[in-house]
This record gives sequence, structure tokens and C-alpha cells, in this order.
Amino acid sequence: MSDFLSNFSGDNYEKTRQQKIEQKDKLNKQESTKKIKLEKRSINKDKTTLDQDKNHSEVSYGPQNSPNNTANSIKQNETISKATEPENPEELIYTKKRSKKKKYEPKHEPMKEQESTVVAPVNESKNPEEVIETDPTYKKKQIRKKIYIGLGSLAAVSLLYFGYYQMTHVKVPDFEGKELSEVREWTTENGVKLQVEQKYNFDKEANVIIHQTVKNKKIKKGKELVVDASLGADPEEAVSLPDFKAMKLKDAKNWISEQKADNLAIIEEYSDKVAAGDYIKFEITNKDVKAENYKRKDKAKVYFSKGKEVFEKDISMPDFTGKPKEEATEWAKKNEITLKVDEADSDKVESGKVISQSIGKDTKVAKKESMSITVSTGKALIVPDFSQFTAEEAESKANGLQVQVKQLFNDEVPYGRFISQSVEIGKKYTEKDEKPVIQVVYSFGKPYIKDLRDSTLEGDLQKIFYDEYQSKGANITYQVYYVDSTVTKGTVVKMSQYNEFIPINSVVQIGISKGNLKAEENKSSDKEG
Repeated sequence: MSDFLSNFSGDNYEKTRQQKIEQKDKLNKQESTKKIKLEKRSINKDKTTLDQDKNHSEVSYGPQNSPNNTANSIKQNETISKATEPENPEELIYTKKRSKKKKYEPKHEPMKEQESTVVAPVNESKNPEEVIETDPTYKKKQIRKKIYIGLGSLAAVSLLYFGYYQMTHVKVPDFEGKELSEVREWTTENGVKLQVEQKYNFDKEANVIIHQTVKNKKIKKGKELVVDASLGADPEEAVSLPDFKAMKLKDAKNWISEQKADNLAIIEEYSDKVAAGDYIKFEITNKDVKAENYKRKDKAKVYFSKGKEVFEKDISMPDFTGKPKEEATEWAKKNEITLKVDEADSDKVESGKVISQSIGKDTKVAKKESMSITVSTGKALIVPDFSQFTAEEAESKANGLQVQVKQLFNDEVPYGRFISQSVEIGKKYTEKDEKPVIQVVYSFGKPYIKDLRDSTLEGDLQKIFYDEYQSKGANITYQVYYVDSTVTKGTVVKMSQYNEFIPINSVVQIGISKGNLKAEENKSSDKEG
């Protein structure tokens, strides 16, 4: 049908019209040629008959063929021919010859005078056996033929107009309630212009057709189709928010759908405390917007619980032993496994590599599960028990640690014995740890005070008591008093304690000479005393 209609559009229509005119002219020419041929053929037949009659007239076969009879016969034939000849030569349909040719018919030369003077009419024949027949219904057939041609032409014109109308007009479907994109596609395909007017409409979703100017009718291509498209609900309209705390997830979704509050999003998240489908919290994105003046355009979120998250145990645990800590950390992060890392020294496993793991190889675990690994800190330096060594051995037995050995006076610990160490026994230090200097103390025993009389000056007492006692842990102090004496002034002449062991917390009384007496006076004073 589309191929047939394409003959009536544009250039094809003109081309088809020209072909029909040429075909009609050709048929008319063929008919006129055919008529001329029929007329010539009829004239030739009449001439042949006339010649035959003339030849017969030259031979005498009785009174019937006398010259007078012959002339009368010719006139009679002409009269008959004129009487039977139709007014319109086209009314002659056909002729039939019923004469039989003689086998031995003599040939006679036609008379020149008769050829020049006698011209036989088109349908005239002297052969009595030749009959001319006419069709009495010819005129009716011609009229019927013209009617048919007229009706055919009218039908062709109507068909051409119908085809042209079909080619230049399209029927507009009913787009109301359909997407705007569907209208755009249809207008593009059918060559129709589209004008879209958008309006807010609560009942129609965005980009849905509300109304159209032409519906279920024909429209000419190139004309404009006007449609009203929905913008959805008015975003400036105030919306009264419900109490989401009293609502379930399903109720909140229904409310949002009914109010077309598309900017209010429902967020579902897992919770170990709130039951699935229950309210968690509500928040408006713009802090300046309050719930009382909330509009449809304002963005907000309402959170509902998905319940406690349960994962399937479908993750196979690798063996991280001897592998770098980073490999285990990356795997745990990728599979959402909670990883705890402990550290321990190892004489065999290199620092930074895994010594052990809490979940064995190929064990199936689920997301959010916890596991722990122990990572090596390398070979550790262990603080020894210095009580097992003497002060001279302490530094050599420190296992690579720095040691400072001291000896202090002690009332209870005998000389040379271990008193204390600054770092506890067995403490480990790895390569990354800052290592302290270990203070190790051994005993000097009880302090022993020497006799300082007559050999020590008062000015030397500070140094002696600090170096000999106080620096070595003994809190031994002294008190001085001055006495009359012939000994050089400032010399120690008396001591409350000397050449004996004394407690580490002691005070020694020391007498210092004034140097104000002579030897004789000294003796007399001694006697008096």
C-alpha cells in the first residue's frame, strides 16, 4: 500500500500523470491508425470487386450482362450502397465475404477510362454474395465507454487526492497520561512541530501529558501540536510533617508517596539496638529549616532500622603465618573483618611478620567478624637478674643493654651483695623500643668513720663527708664546735665517734681548735682540771 501511495506524492505524482497522458495519446493514435487501415482495406476490397465486375462486363453471358444492364446495375448498387452506408463511418463494425473465388477466373485488364472516372464508395460492392452488417448497439457501447472512462478518471483523481491527503496528514494519538518523551518521538517521526507548556500538577507525575490541542484527529505535517506537560507537585507548597517516631517503615513510605515528598529520603541502616522497621531518627539537611515550616522542596532524611546485620560465613581464612602484617591488614579491610594486632618478640620470625593468628587456615568466616594476629617485633633483649652477679660481672652479663653499676652503704646488706636494679627482671626490649640505662646497686656494708683528729682541717670536712659517705648512700652529717687549744687553729681536735662502724643515718660531733693557748697554759689548765 505504501508503494502505491508513493506514486501520488511530489515528483512521483507528476511522473505518473505524464505517463498516463502519454499512454492515452498512444492508444488514441493506435485507434486512429487502425481505423485508417480498415478504411484502406475496405476501399481496396471495393476496387477489387469493381475491377472484377468490369471484367465480367466485357464477357457476354446473356442479356443480363448487357452494357445497359451493367450501367443500371452499377447505379442500383450505388443507390443500395448509399442507403446502407451509415452516417458515421465509425459505425461500420465488420464485413463478411461470402463469395467463393473461382478457380479459373480469367484475368482482364481494367479499363483505364473507368478507373479514372468511376470511384467506388468505401463500402460499395457489386458482389451480390457480399453482405455488409452493422451493430445497432454501437452508440450505446460508445456512451457506456465514455461513462466508464469518466468514472475511472474520477476514481483516479479521488484516489490521487486521497493518497496526497494520506501522505500530508497524520492522525494524532491520545497522549494524555503518557510520557512527554513519547510525544517528542512521535512528532519527530511524523514531521509535526511540538510546543510544550509545563505546569505544576499534583495528580500527574513529572513529564506526563495533562492536555493536548488535537487528539484522535488528523493534523497536517508541519503544523504545531501544543501539549501541557506536568512538572509534578508544587515544590513551594508547605507540607505538614507527621510524627515519624510512631510510624513503621511501610507507613512512612506510603506517606511520602501520597504527599509526593520526593525530597524526603528514607534511609535504612542496620542497628543492634532498634528492631527492624522501627524509627531511628529524622533530620533536615538545611539547618535553617524547621519541621513547622517544611516545604516539599526541602531535603530531609528519616532513618529506619534494618535490624541486626547477619552475614553468611562464606569467606575462607588464609594462612598469614610468616607473611607481612600489611597483607593481613589489607585482606581484613577488603573483606570487612575486624582485625586486632598484637605484638610479640620472636627469635625465629623476622620483625614485622605474622607469628600466629586466632582463626585457623581455611576456616569459614562472615563479614564483621573479629580476628587477631600476633606480629613479630624481632629478637628481644631481656633484662637479667643482676642479683646473680657481682658488681664486677654486671656489665658483661647485661645481654647488650646499658648498665650503670653503683655501690652504696647499707646497714642490713653485707658488703658486695646486690641491693637493687632500676628495671625489673625479665623485661624485654625490641629493636623499635627505646632502651634505658639500667641502674644496678651493690652494698658497701655499714659505713666506717675514720679518726680525723689532729690531721684534718675544718675546711676539708665537707668534701670528706660527701665523698666518703653521702655520695655512697650514707646520710652521715657532722656538727662542729670550737674549743680552746694550743693546736693550730681550725684543726679537728675532738670527734664524738671515730674508728668505728656507724649507722648510715648518723651525726658526728667534731671539735675544732681555736689555737688560742700556749703549751704551758695548756698543761696548768690540764692540772687544774
